[in-house]
Amino acid sequence: MTNQTGYTAQGDVNNTAGDHIEINVFGPDFGYQDSEDYEESSHSAISNGSVATAGGGIGAFAVIVLAVVAYMVFGGSEPFPTESDPWPPDVKQDAVVAAVADWFDRCQRSTSAAPSNCPQSITGELSVSSVLWTFLENPLDHPVIRYSKDEGRFDILGTAVVLAEYTISGSPNRTVTLMKYWAKVGWTDGKLDVQKIDKHSHPNDPEIVKQDPKQAWEPMEANLKYAFAQCVSDTGPTMPSGCPEWKLSPGATEVKWSVAGDPTLTARPYFDKEFGIYRISGTFALHVRYKLIGEAKMENRNINYEALIAPSSDGPIVLQIKESL
Repeated sequence: MTNQTGYTAQGDVNNTAGDHIEINVFGPDFGYQDSEDYEESSHSAISNGSVATAGGGIGAFAVIVLAVVAYMVFGGSEPFPTESDPWPPDVKQDAVVAAVADWFDRCQRSTSAAPSNCPQSITGELSVSSVLWTFLENPLDHPVIRYSKDEGRFDILGTAVVLAEYTISGSPNRTVTLMKYWAKVGWTDGKLDVQKIDKHSHPNDPEIVKQDPKQAWEPMEANLKYAFAQCVSDTGPTMPSGCPEWKLSPGATEVKWSVAGDPTLTARPYFDKEFGIYRISGTFALHVRYKLIGEAKMENRNINYEALIAPSSDGPIVLQIKESL
Protein backbone atom coordinates (compact mmCIF):
# COMPACT_ATOMS: atom_id res chain seq x y z
CA MET A 1 0.00 0.00 0.00
CA THR A 2 1.20 3.54 -0.74
CA ASN A 3 -0.04 7.08 -0.26
CA GLN A 4 0.54 8.08 -3.86
CA THR A 5 -2.21 8.95 -6.31
CA GLY A 6 -3.23 6.04 -8.53
CA TYR A 7 -3.42 2.33 -8.02
CA THR A 8 -1.27 0.36 -5.62
CA ALA A 9 -0.52 -3.33 -5.74
CA GLN A 10 -3.95 -3.94 -4.19
CA GLY A 11 -5.81 -1.21 -6.01
CA ASP A 12 -6.08 1.31 -3.17
CA VAL A 13 -6.25 5.01 -3.98
CA ASN A 14 -5.45 8.00 -1.82
CA ASN A 15 -6.39 11.42 -3.18
CA THR A 16 -3.47 13.84 -2.96
CA ALA A 17 -3.51 17.52 -2.10
CA GLY A 18 -3.49 18.47 -5.75
CA ASP A 19 -6.82 16.76 -6.45
CA HIS A 20 -9.40 19.08 -4.93
CA ILE A 21 -13.13 19.07 -5.56
CA GLU A 22 -14.96 22.21 -4.44
CA ILE A 23 -18.21 21.52 -2.55
CA ASN A 24 -19.28 25.01 -1.47
CA VAL A 25 -17.05 25.19 1.57
CA PHE A 26 -17.99 28.67 2.71
CA GLY A 27 -20.41 29.18 5.56
CA PRO A 28 -21.39 31.91 8.01
CA ASP A 29 -18.63 33.40 10.14
CA PHE A 30 -19.78 32.23 13.57
CA GLY A 31 -22.43 30.77 15.79
CA TYR A 32 -22.30 27.00 15.42
CA GLN A 33 -22.64 24.17 17.87
CA ASP A 34 -20.30 21.23 17.39
CA SER A 35 -21.70 17.78 18.00
CA GLU A 36 -18.57 15.83 16.96
CA ASP A 37 -20.49 12.61 16.40
CA TYR A 38 -17.49 10.62 15.24
CA GLU A 39 -14.98 11.62 17.91
CA GLU A 40 -17.15 11.46 21.00
CA SER A 41 -18.91 8.10 21.15
CA SER A 42 -21.39 7.74 23.99
CA HIS A 43 -20.87 4.89 26.41
CA SER A 44 -24.04 3.50 28.01
CA ALA A 45 -23.95 1.55 31.27
CA ILE A 46 -25.23 -2.02 31.33
CA SER A 47 -27.81 -2.52 34.04
CA ASN A 48 -27.36 -5.27 36.62
CA GLY A 49 -29.25 -8.46 35.95
CA SER A 50 -29.23 -12.16 36.51
CA VAL A 51 -26.39 -14.18 34.97
CA ALA A 52 -26.93 -17.74 33.82
CA THR A 53 -24.45 -20.13 35.39
CA ALA A 54 -25.26 -23.44 33.76
CA GLY A 55 -24.06 -24.78 30.42
CA GLY A 56 -21.65 -21.90 29.69
CA GLY A 57 -24.35 -19.30 30.31
CA ILE A 58 -21.86 -16.80 31.71
CA GLY A 59 -19.75 -16.91 28.57
CA ALA A 60 -22.79 -16.51 26.34
CA PHE A 61 -24.03 -13.61 28.41
CA ALA A 62 -20.60 -11.94 28.23
CA VAL A 63 -20.58 -12.26 24.45
CA ILE A 64 -24.05 -10.69 24.24
CA VAL A 65 -23.04 -7.83 26.55
CA LEU A 66 -19.90 -7.13 24.51
CA ALA A 67 -21.94 -7.15 21.31
CA VAL A 68 -24.47 -4.71 22.78
CA VAL A 69 -21.71 -2.40 24.03
CA ALA A 70 -19.98 -2.50 20.64
CA TYR A 71 -23.24 -1.66 18.91
CA MET A 72 -23.86 1.27 21.27
CA VAL A 73 -20.34 2.64 20.95
CA PHE A 74 -19.75 2.14 17.25
CA GLY A 75 -23.32 2.40 15.97
CA GLY A 76 -23.40 -1.12 14.56
CA SER A 77 -21.29 -0.06 11.54
CA GLU A 78 -19.62 -2.73 9.46
CA PRO A 79 -15.88 -2.26 8.95
CA PHE A 80 -14.64 -0.50 5.83
CA PRO A 81 -13.00 -2.92 3.35
CA THR A 82 -9.39 -3.66 4.20
CA GLU A 83 -8.29 -4.48 0.65
CA SER A 84 -9.10 -3.48 -2.91
CA ASP A 85 -9.38 -5.44 -6.11
CA PRO A 86 -7.73 -4.09 -9.27
CA TRP A 87 -9.86 -1.33 -10.77
CA PRO A 88 -11.76 -1.74 -14.04
CA PRO A 89 -9.50 -0.35 -16.80
CA ASP A 90 -12.12 2.15 -17.98
CA VAL A 91 -12.54 3.87 -14.59
CA LYS A 92 -10.42 6.83 -13.51
CA GLN A 93 -10.13 8.18 -9.99
CA ASP A 94 -11.36 11.62 -11.04
CA ALA A 95 -14.61 10.10 -12.33
CA VAL A 96 -15.29 8.28 -9.03
CA VAL A 97 -14.52 11.42 -7.01
CA ALA A 98 -16.70 13.56 -9.30
CA ALA A 99 -19.65 11.17 -8.89
CA VAL A 100 -19.44 11.41 -5.09
CA ALA A 101 -18.97 15.19 -5.28
CA ASP A 102 -22.19 15.46 -7.28
CA TRP A 103 -24.05 13.43 -4.64
CA PHE A 104 -22.67 15.60 -1.83
CA ASP A 105 -24.00 18.61 -3.74
CA ARG A 106 -27.44 16.99 -3.83
CA CYS A 107 -27.26 16.28 -0.10
CA GLN A 108 -26.31 19.92 0.48
CA ARG A 109 -29.23 21.23 -1.59
CA SER A 110 -31.78 19.10 0.27
CA THR A 111 -34.17 20.92 2.62
CA SER A 112 -34.99 17.77 4.59
CA ALA A 113 -33.89 17.37 8.21
CA ALA A 114 -32.69 13.86 7.32
CA PRO A 115 -32.19 13.52 3.54
CA SER A 116 -32.28 9.92 2.37
CA ASN A 117 -29.01 8.32 1.22
CA CYS A 118 -27.04 11.24 2.71
CA PRO A 119 -24.82 11.24 5.82
CA GLN A 120 -26.29 14.25 7.64
CA SER A 121 -29.38 14.58 9.83
CA ILE A 122 -30.90 16.71 12.57
CA THR A 123 -31.93 14.38 15.39
CA GLY A 124 -33.74 14.77 18.67
CA GLU A 125 -35.68 17.85 17.58
CA LEU A 126 -39.35 18.36 16.76
CA SER A 127 -40.94 20.97 14.48
CA VAL A 128 -37.75 21.50 12.44
CA SER A 129 -38.21 23.74 9.40
CA SER A 130 -36.26 26.00 6.99
CA VAL A 131 -33.30 23.61 6.85
CA LEU A 132 -30.11 24.76 5.09
CA TRP A 133 -27.10 22.45 4.79
CA THR A 134 -23.48 23.46 4.07
CA PHE A 135 -20.35 21.31 3.84
CA LEU A 136 -17.75 23.60 5.38
CA GLU A 137 -14.65 21.54 4.53
CA ASN A 138 -14.02 19.63 1.32
CA PRO A 139 -15.25 16.10 2.13
CA LEU A 140 -13.30 14.70 -0.82
CA ASP A 141 -9.90 15.88 0.37
CA HIS A 142 -7.69 12.78 0.73
CA PRO A 143 -10.34 10.02 0.84
CA VAL A 144 -9.54 6.31 0.83
CA ILE A 145 -11.00 4.58 -2.27
CA ARG A 146 -11.30 0.81 -2.71
CA TYR A 147 -12.99 -1.41 -5.28
CA SER A 148 -14.78 -4.74 -4.89
CA LYS A 149 -15.07 -6.81 -8.06
CA ASP A 150 -17.60 -9.18 -6.45
CA GLU A 151 -19.82 -6.30 -5.34
CA GLY A 152 -19.21 -4.26 -8.49
CA ARG A 153 -18.75 -1.26 -6.24
CA PHE A 154 -16.33 1.47 -5.23
CA ASP A 155 -16.13 2.30 -1.51
CA ILE A 156 -14.99 5.78 -0.49
CA LEU A 157 -14.06 6.66 3.10
CA GLY A 158 -13.57 10.28 4.16
CA THR A 159 -14.47 12.96 6.68
CA ALA A 160 -16.77 15.97 6.50
CA VAL A 161 -17.67 19.07 8.52
CA VAL A 162 -21.40 19.69 8.13
CA LEU A 163 -23.27 22.86 9.08
CA ALA A 164 -27.03 22.72 9.64
CA GLU A 165 -29.03 25.95 9.92
CA TYR A 166 -32.69 25.48 10.77
CA THR A 167 -35.66 26.76 12.73
CA ILE A 168 -37.28 25.07 15.73
CA SER A 169 -40.68 26.43 16.72
CA GLY A 170 -39.81 29.78 15.15
CA SER A 171 -36.35 30.08 16.76
CA PRO A 172 -33.17 29.89 14.62
CA ASN A 173 -30.59 27.25 15.44
CA ARG A 174 -27.27 26.05 14.06
CA THR A 175 -25.19 22.92 14.61
CA VAL A 176 -21.86 21.72 13.26
CA THR A 177 -21.11 18.02 13.01
CA LEU A 178 -17.69 16.46 12.46
CA MET A 179 -18.24 13.06 10.89
CA LYS A 180 -16.65 10.19 9.02
CA TYR A 181 -18.60 8.95 5.99
CA TRP A 182 -18.70 5.91 3.71
CA ALA A 183 -19.86 6.45 0.12
CA LYS A 184 -20.86 3.46 -1.99
CA VAL A 185 -20.68 3.84 -5.77
CA GLY A 186 -21.86 1.04 -8.03
CA TRP A 187 -20.11 0.16 -11.31
CA THR A 188 -22.59 -1.50 -13.67
CA ASP A 189 -22.68 -1.64 -17.45
CA GLY A 190 -19.86 0.86 -17.69
CA LYS A 191 -21.59 3.47 -15.52
CA LEU A 192 -20.92 4.88 -12.04
CA ASP A 193 -23.98 5.09 -9.82
CA VAL A 194 -23.85 6.54 -6.28
CA GLN A 195 -25.95 4.27 -4.08
CA LYS A 196 -25.68 6.24 -0.83
CA ILE A 197 -23.38 8.09 1.54
CA ASP A 198 -23.67 7.03 5.18
CA LYS A 199 -22.24 8.47 8.37
CA HIS A 200 -19.75 5.88 9.54
CA SER A 201 -17.63 4.90 12.52
CA HIS A 202 -15.54 1.81 13.14
CA PRO A 203 -12.34 1.36 15.21
CA ASN A 204 -10.54 -0.45 12.37
CA ASP A 205 -11.15 2.21 9.72
CA PRO A 206 -8.12 3.44 7.72
CA GLU A 207 -6.71 6.76 8.88
CA ILE A 208 -7.83 9.89 7.02
CA VAL A 209 -5.00 12.43 6.81
CA LYS A 210 -5.77 15.86 5.34
CA GLN A 211 -3.10 18.34 4.40
CA ASP A 212 -2.45 21.31 6.67
CA PRO A 213 -2.99 24.47 4.56
CA LYS A 214 -0.59 26.33 6.89
CA GLN A 215 -3.13 29.02 7.69
CA ALA A 216 -1.42 32.12 9.11
CA TRP A 217 -2.17 32.81 12.77
CA GLU A 218 -2.96 36.52 12.40
CA PRO A 219 -6.27 36.16 10.46
CA MET A 220 -7.35 33.29 12.73
CA GLU A 221 -6.59 35.46 15.76
CA ALA A 222 -8.53 38.42 14.35
CA ASN A 223 -11.61 36.31 13.52
CA LEU A 224 -11.47 34.60 16.91
CA LYS A 225 -11.45 37.97 18.69
CA TYR A 226 -14.44 39.01 16.58
CA ALA A 227 -16.22 35.77 17.52
CA PHE A 228 -15.67 36.49 21.22
CA ALA A 229 -17.09 39.98 20.70
CA GLN A 230 -20.17 38.46 19.05
CA CYS A 231 -20.62 36.08 21.98
CA VAL A 232 -20.75 38.84 24.58
CA SER A 233 -22.84 41.24 22.47
CA ASP A 234 -26.02 39.28 23.21
CA THR A 235 -28.26 40.47 26.06
CA GLY A 236 -30.00 37.18 26.80
CA PRO A 237 -29.52 34.92 29.85
CA THR A 238 -27.39 32.60 27.67
CA MET A 239 -24.85 33.44 25.02
CA PRO A 240 -25.60 32.55 21.38
CA SER A 241 -25.17 29.03 19.99
CA GLY A 242 -21.51 28.27 19.44
CA CYS A 243 -20.36 30.26 22.48
CA PRO A 244 -19.36 28.90 25.91
CA GLU A 245 -22.40 27.56 27.72
CA TRP A 246 -23.38 29.60 30.78
CA LYS A 247 -27.05 29.90 31.67
CA LEU A 248 -28.14 32.50 34.20
CA SER A 249 -30.96 32.02 36.67
CA PRO A 250 -34.47 32.20 35.17
CA GLY A 251 -35.83 35.72 35.32
CA ALA A 252 -32.47 37.46 34.83
CA THR A 253 -32.87 40.84 33.11
CA GLU A 254 -30.65 43.70 31.88
CA VAL A 255 -27.93 41.19 31.08
CA LYS A 256 -24.51 42.46 30.01
CA TRP A 257 -21.73 40.01 29.13
CA SER A 258 -18.06 41.05 28.81
CA VAL A 259 -14.62 39.53 28.26
CA ALA A 260 -11.70 40.85 30.31
CA GLY A 261 -8.38 41.20 28.55
CA ASP A 262 -7.28 39.48 25.33
CA PRO A 263 -8.71 35.92 24.98
CA THR A 264 -6.09 35.07 22.33
CA LEU A 265 -3.05 36.24 24.30
CA THR A 266 -1.82 32.73 25.15
CA ALA A 267 -3.90 30.81 22.60
CA ARG A 268 -2.23 28.07 20.55
CA PRO A 269 -3.48 26.48 17.27
CA TYR A 270 -3.38 22.77 16.47
CA PHE A 271 -4.31 21.31 13.07
CA ASP A 272 -6.75 18.39 13.23
CA LYS A 273 -5.54 16.31 10.29
CA GLU A 274 -8.56 14.01 10.35
CA PHE A 275 -11.17 16.72 9.78
CA GLY A 276 -9.03 19.44 8.21
CA ILE A 277 -9.79 22.12 10.82
CA TYR A 278 -7.82 24.02 13.47
CA ARG A 279 -8.38 23.57 17.19
CA ILE A 280 -7.37 26.61 19.25
CA SER A 281 -6.79 26.27 23.00
CA GLY A 282 -6.71 29.29 25.27
CA THR A 283 -8.03 30.99 28.43
CA PHE A 284 -10.26 33.98 29.03
CA ALA A 285 -12.12 35.75 31.84
CA LEU A 286 -15.88 36.08 31.37
CA HIS A 287 -17.97 38.58 33.35
CA VAL A 288 -21.72 39.09 33.45
CA ARG A 289 -23.85 41.74 35.13
CA TYR A 290 -27.63 41.40 35.43
CA LYS A 291 -30.64 42.01 37.62
CA LEU A 292 -32.65 39.30 39.35
CA ILE A 293 -35.91 40.31 41.04
CA GLY A 294 -34.70 43.90 40.98
CA GLU A 295 -31.36 43.14 42.65
CA ALA A 296 -28.07 43.82 40.82
CA LYS A 297 -25.87 40.74 40.40
CA MET A 298 -22.37 40.12 39.04
CA GLU A 299 -20.60 36.82 38.28
CA ASN A 300 -17.11 36.02 36.98
CA ARG A 301 -15.49 32.92 35.51
CA ASN A 302 -12.01 32.06 34.28
CA ILE A 303 -12.55 29.62 31.41
CA ASN A 304 -10.26 27.33 29.46
CA TYR A 305 -11.65 27.09 25.94
CA GLU A 306 -11.25 25.26 22.65
CA ALA A 307 -12.25 27.03 19.44
CA LEU A 308 -12.79 25.24 16.13
CA ILE A 309 -11.73 27.12 12.98
CA ALA A 310 -12.20 25.94 9.38
CA PRO A 311 -9.72 27.23 6.79
CA SER A 312 -11.12 28.46 3.47
CA SER A 313 -10.01 30.53 0.46
CA ASP A 314 -12.08 33.40 1.89
CA GLY A 315 -10.24 33.23 5.20
CA PRO A 316 -10.65 31.26 8.44
CA ILE A 317 -14.20 30.57 9.66
CA VAL A 318 -14.80 30.30 13.42
CA LEU A 319 -17.19 27.38 13.97
CA GLN A 320 -17.55 27.54 17.74
CA ILE A 321 -15.95 28.31 21.09
CA LYS A 322 -16.57 25.81 23.86
CA GLU A 323 -15.36 25.40 27.43
CA SER A 324 -12.70 22.70 27.84
CA LEU A 325 -11.38 20.87 30.87
